[in-house]
Amino acid sequence: MLLVANRGEVAVRVLRAAADLGIRTVAVYAEDDASSLHVSLADRAVALRGPAPYLDVEQILDAADGCVAVHPGWGFLSENASFARACSARGLTFVGPSADVLELLGDKRRARELAASLGIPVLDAPPDTFPVMVKAVSGGGGKGMRAVFSAEELDDAVAACRAEALAAFGNDDVYFERLMPAARHVEVQLVGTSVIGDRDCSLQLRHQKLVEIAPAPLLDPLLRKALHSAAVSIASAVEFTGVGTVEFLVSGDSFAFLEVNPRLQVEHTVTEMVSGVDLVRTQLLLAWGGDVDFTPSDRGAAVQVRVNQTSGGVLGAFALPSGPGVRVDTHGYVGYRVGTRYDGLLAKLVVHGEDLDVALNRARRALGEFRIEGVPTNLEFLRGLLERDVVGATTDFVVEEPVSGMRAPLAGTVVDVSPDSVVLEAMKMQHVVRVSGEVLVSVGDTVSEGQVLASGVGESIEDVVAADLGVVRPDLAEVLARHDFSRPEAAARRHASGGRTARENIADLCSDFVEYGGLAIAAQRARRSLPDLIERTPADGMVAGIGVVNGSRVVAMSYDYAVLAGTQGLRNHQKKDRLFALAQQENLPVVLFAEGGGGRPGDTDHSMVSGLDCGSFHAFAQLSGQVPLVGLVAGRCFAGNAVLLGTCDVIIAVEGANIGMGGPAMIEGGGLGVFRPEEIGPLDVQVPNGVVDVVVGSEEEAVAVAKKYLSYFQAPAGVPSPSAQPSSAPPGGPLNSILPDSTDNSWSCADQRLLRHAVPENRLRAYDIRALITTLADTDSVLELRAGFGRAIVTSLIRVEGRPIALIANDPGVNGGAIDADAADKCARFLQLADAFDLPVVSLADTPGFMVGPEAERTATVRHLTRMVVTGANLTVPFGLVVLRKAYGLGAQAMAAGSLKVPQFAISWPTGEFGPMGLEGAIKLGFRKELDAIEDPRERQQRYDQMVAMAYEHGKALNVASVFEIDDVIDPADTRRWIATALAPATSRPQGKKRPFIDTW
Repeated sequence: MLLVANRGEVAVRVLRAAADLGIRTVAVYAEDDASSLHVSLADRAVALRGPAPYLDVEQILDAADGCVAVHPGWGFLSENASFARACSARGLTFVGPSADVLELLGDKRRARELAASLGIPVLDAPPDTFPVMVKAVSGGGGKGMRAVFSAEELDDAVAACRAEALAAFGNDDVYFERLMPAARHVEVQLVGTSVIGDRDCSLQLRHQKLVEIAPAPLLDPLLRKALHSAAVSIASAVEFTGVGTVEFLVSGDSFAFLEVNPRLQVEHTVTEMVSGVDLVRTQLLLAWGGDVDFTPSDRGAAVQVRVNQTSGGVLGAFALPSGPGVRVDTHGYVGYRVGTRYDGLLAKLVVHGEDLDVALNRARRALGEFRIEGVPTNLEFLRGLLERDVVGATTDFVVEEPVSGMRAPLAGTVVDVSPDSVVLEAMKMQHVVRVSGEVLVSVGDTVSEGQVLASGVGESIEDVVAADLGVVRPDLAEVLARHDFSRPEAAARRHASGGRTARENIADLCSDFVEYGGLAIAAQRARRSLPDLIERTPADGMVAGIGVVNGSRVVAMSYDYAVLAGTQGLRNHQKKDRLFALAQQENLPVVLFAEGGGGRPGDTDHSMVSGLDCGSFHAFAQLSGQVPLVGLVAGRCFAGNAVLLGTCDVIIAVEGANIGMGGPAMIEGGGLGVFRPEEIGPLDVQVPNGVVDVVVGSEEEAVAVAKKYLSYFQAPAGVPSPSAQPSSAPPGGPLNSILPDSTDNSWSCADQRLLRHAVPENRLRAYDIRALITTLADTDSVLELRAGFGRAIVTSLIRVEGRPIALIANDPGVNGGAIDADAADKCARFLQLADAFDLPVVSLADTPGFMVGPEAERTATVRHLTRMVVTGANLTVPFGLVVLRKAYGLGAQAMAAGSLKVPQFAISWPTGEFGPMGLEGAIKLGFRKELDAIEDPRERQQRYDQMVAMAYEHGKALNVASVFEIDDVIDPADTRRWIATALAPATSRPQGKKRPFIDTW
């Protein structure tokens, strides 16, 4: 197998050549490069971590497990002798020259000395002689190079070259060359010590090659022979093997050595087109020890043009030219997100013709066929360039478009000013602008494109100077390394148990997330080393920050159970305090993943005694009623973690979770027995007792429910503008109004005619209240809370025409709909939640009243049931009542917020029946003497049945409406129209709290 230690177009080129030879391959990729084409072309792909992954020798070699060879491509580690030696140490063949040859030729200064010793002209730079070129000893590709025209510029140029070279190549050594003006850049392509051909690479912009021509045109045969001979001399002197290039500057009949590139080059393809030699295939065959015929042929002329991105984006269109003699090498494809971190080469257009005129015309035609959308490129510049006569051009042929007056060529910040230049910085790139006259800007000024910089005139030189986006300074590298929170072993343990890591949950919850305190570590420096704390206590076990959920900002935080069992340490308390304060200041909901073991006794870096002055619990409790608080728990949640969880408005628990105010150690320490964690607060206890609101099967589902819950308190989802709202009574009459409006896709609902049959005609038959609610609400908009507790009342968040609604409903399948103490508590708390966050309330009533009897009184019904009455009577949000069937006594009044005249509307379905108490009981109580006076039992029962029938007829909804105790009796299918129309929106409340808090019970 072959490992390709590179990315982008060159990786694609090598992978395809290997596949053609039947060689299996391994690719490597950075985390931000996972969508690059080369990743999908390899037989195996390995992710690299860290700030400079393609320069990380150890990671790359670890990825080569099972391989026999490594191809370095170009750039990155391709000329790194240490890398070649490391490959050899692991038994891998480095596809390229030996490490010793790389070390010699990769040092440009030593290579110059070698050339000079062989009698080959070099560009000596005598001291204090200008102009000179400052160049990096290592590397190439135009990086670490500056033209210097005066002694005053030298120090800055050297500093800039050193910084760029260090970041790009890991070596900040530089050297000087005499600047040869009006010269051509000619290269000789080698395989070993054999010449394959030559090419002209003079068309450059800021030392970056744009167009290459092979063979180099307009060269005197004797000069061409001399160039070839010089290249062979250098190669022979070092016993060169593999593919490489020797570069020269040519002026008239003279030439000078520049450097040797002992590797594959970007422009190798133009030589392939005229020589017939596949250079990458040749490299691989040589590495595998095969016999290779690389005898070149003479095949006309070829032109290569580099299509570069000028910024990032997503390729929306990527149509490439084709036809005879046209080749395009690229790693782009439609949908590919092009970043700006790496080299800007997007595609290489390589064309061939029987002569240079044909090749140039073909290149012009092919450039016109490119269609690239979504990513800005230099295509227009290239098209204009090739319209000019470029044959025989020198390296100074390509210049920036002249600017009239001394105006800024781009927007940026002034970072340096001298009497004859202004340096602008934009997007981490420095642009040096030569000026004359009075300089009109100062360091620190922000200038716009075209803004006057100086009173005289000038021209841009060395326009883009520094800040390769791949450059990582040592200080930044240290920061990035500290922000690598990957802990593979801990993550594997978490995954093996069926869970997810804290960071995975946060990433799933938030579409964007900025972390606060990620660099914090446990306050245990007195007992543990700093490296150990950094490694084992990242973020002090609390991932916390601000993210975006459903398009709105939230505070998101998660205890990390993989760090000290998710316990509460000094630093993560401080982080909670910080984030709770931000939530209070900016009215941000809080989502808390609460798994963990409570307080941590092992922290040492403090002076506290009891720790009871910790403010986190107070700060979090103060948020109750101001912002939504969402708690999620998987696994174990004990002590302080459970307190924070219990403070939340809603608790979402994953099956298998355990929640308790004390864990096993605390229970045993209190002399209360020895228990396993699984025995403390399991969900079969915490669901029916009302602690847990929603039970889910996985952390993924828990996050989905949290997002859904938050959506009810954020902007209404899918609410169309008033002009686009479905009509409440479209043409065709009221029956048509119950059908969803097919012209609006922002929300949908079931056919509302189903509601006509939701309540049975037989008044004694129970029915499925949840199915009724699902039909009434917008599709997929129902979220029921505390379903396992207080089951006589259903409390659900729903939407009607996209508008969030808090819905309460009696369940006739539990206690016949009678309201017991638990149901009243559950309903009262739900009404507080709705009132605190301005959610209108809809009540679906079908109750015979409050639960009564001796057993009921043992549950303190007098206090609990009236709690519901008091809460309802003090609501400030719109309230609507829909009587489905029974509406009897004080229980019905409680479902109506205290009275039928309190709600914004009080309506009934045709099945509605009303009374001050249960009608059978009312007859027995009110007419007992009359019934007892009838001696015949059959006659007495007959009279009783008549009275009950009369009472039911008297209490029918239609009769109640006739005396205007309710507003109307409606077609059930018209319920949504009443809710949408008669339930006025709540007015926006001022910042801060509307209620002091939401009762945790």
